[in-house]
Amino acid sequence: MKSPRTRTVKSTPKQGSGLGKLLVYAPIALELLSLIRRSQSKKRGKYVKARKRDRALDFLLGQAQRTVGGGKRGRR
Repeated sequence: MKSPRTRTVKSTPKQGSGLGKLLVYAPIALELLSLIRRSQSKKRGKYVKARKRDRALDFLLGQAQRTVGGGKRGRR
């Protein structure tokens, strides 16, 4: 004789997965990083060329923001 198909619901809440936490906190962290980078670039000045390391970091930050769902790039 077959037993009826019923779902058992666990009463204790499960810990969130690492990927779920990453998806929650990643946009917040990216926004904070971009605010810090913007404030640094304002201190540097408008016509000062950024160092190679700074350009690479800005590129990676922009790519990560677009991947997570940041704002779209405007036309120049």
